Amino acid sequence: MIKKAGVIIILLSTVIVITAQNFRVEDIIDIKKNKPVRLTGGASASSIVNGGNGEQGRDAFTYYLNGNLNLNFYNQVNLPFTFSLTNSGSSYKLPSSPNRLSIHPSYKWATAHIGDVSMTFSPYTLNGHMFTGGGVELTPEGWEFAAMYGRLQKAVEFDAAQPAFLPTYKRMAYGVKVGRMKKNYQVSINILSAKDNISSLTFAPDTLGITPMENLAGSISFLYKPFDFIELSGEYGLSLLTTDRRSPDDDRNGILGLWSGSNMSSAYYKAFKGQVNYITETGRFGLGYERIDPGYKTLGAYYFTNDLENITVNAFQSFWHNKMSASLSIGYEHDDLEKKKASSSSRVVSSLSITGNFSERINAMVSYSNFQAYTNVRSNFELINQENQLDRLDTLNFVQLSQSANLNLNLVVKKTKDQMHNLNINLSYQDAANKQGGVYHPGSVTEMINASSSYSWSFVESGLSLNGAVNFNNSRVLNANTITWGPTLGVSSKLLKKKVNLASSLSYNTGHLKGIKQNEVMLLRVNSSYSPIKKHNINLSYNFQWRSVLNRSTSYNSLLTVGYSCNF
Repeated sequence: MIKKAGVIIILLSTVIVITAQNFRVEDIIDIKKNKPVRLTGGASASSIVNGGNGEQGRDAFTYYLNGNLNLNFYNQVNLPFTFSLTNSGSSYKLPSSPNRLSIHPSYKWATAHIGDVSMTFSPYTLNGHMFTGGGVELTPEGWEFAAMYGRLQKAVEFDAAQPAFLPTYKRMAYGVKVGRMKKNYQVSINILSAKDNISSLTFAPDTLGITPMENLAGSISFLYKPFDFIELSGEYGLSLLTTDRRSPDDDRNGILGLWSGSNMSSAYYKAFKGQVNYITETGRFGLGYERIDPGYKTLGAYYFTNDLENITVNAFQSFWHNKMSASLSIGYEHDDLEKKKASSSSRVVSSLSITGNFSERINAMVSYSNFQAYTNVRSNFELINQENQLDRLDTLNFVQLSQSANLNLNLVVKKTKDQMHNLNINLSYQDAANKQGGVYHPGSVTEMINASSSYSWSFVESGLSLNGAVNFNNSRVLNANTITWGPTLGVSSKLLKKKVNLASSLSYNTGHLKGIKQNEVMLLRVNSSYSPIKKHNINLSYNFQWRSVLNRSTSYNSLLTVGYSCNF
């Protein structure tokens, strides 16, 4: 018993010095079930010989030696070692004191987070922010509890020698989350309080716009299913923010008057999102809405998007016993909710996709998406020079349009015990344009058409496969039309009881601009691998490229690679 307890203490001590190392208490108690020490890893060696008359910027000869080794103790602690060595230098990575230390012990429905960790309560409060301290998550049946306390950021003094690194006040925070989960409803509430320490910096960096802040943010969320086919969900967030704790106190009414951290620099902001879904056995229809006040901010998140209103509609429906399905999504978003910005923007995004699995041999997919962004830049001269309040000056209104369409068709032409023939066809179209004052900008329209078709012929027993493809691209950029096309042929096979893999391909393509040939490219690839024994592999590959460009000399390059790898 004493020996077993000593082993547990050693394991716990070792875990503390491992970055983000998870372990379960019940697993450590049963350590007799695990091996004391396990060693795993691998090594590889390769060399590359480069030749030709092209300017590729490669060394004529390069070699690489790589390896990794991992020591595992009782299936709980890992000690990884890696190394890499080339003729241009070498590097070694060994276990050392990490920048971040954390442990996450757990037992049944209880989990603790200790050290440098992160937790998430809500997008409107604590959302993945790293902190140094401790937290706990409890998930007994039907309940959810979470709490945290720690330092969100440490004090950093201003350094004139490194002006790119801004100073920060020491910021401490604590938070709590409670949730109740039942079959037909879920509800949770969480609160986060964060405060900067005014005396944590010797010199106040006011000239840099950095002030000690304080924040109290909370949200309440719910999900309710009044019927099996109806789902309602939503969340309401409120953030009370003081931008400068040194500002004089001010008697305030309402919500700010109830908060002890309120002063003349304080304000509060609201956020709300809701979703209603209609659910059937074969489909789903949803309508969503989100609104975030301008200036909404929480100190529990690194980045936050505010001043927006977003409306989304999405739908999904399957037909013919799930042989065909269609999905639709439409969204509209705009900012400048208070009409105070010098410019405002809005965008509409829509997408539609239809998928059909008509049989085991035929399946197809068609999709379309559209993106439209609208920007209205308000100039001061718009108000100065406006003679009539009803005048609409739209010369500074910009619209960006883009759309894309795709078609993919896959056919199994023939399928037997010995052979398989497969045909694939893919088409895509994309365009983009800028429009100002209802007129398209000259040269702003960009169109691209891609088409490809491939055919493969496989022999199941022998492992031989033949394939061919044709690719085509037509691009129109700045009123210049470029056409590129070319074929590809390939073959692959498995020999010596599938211990040897051989593959080769030959491709050619040529490009024309306004009917004049611009370039030709031919590429030959040969790859092979041999596995003499299990977990050992020898690789050999060769690439040869020939390129001819208009008004330039012809160039060619070759690349030979030999490698060996093993795992244990």
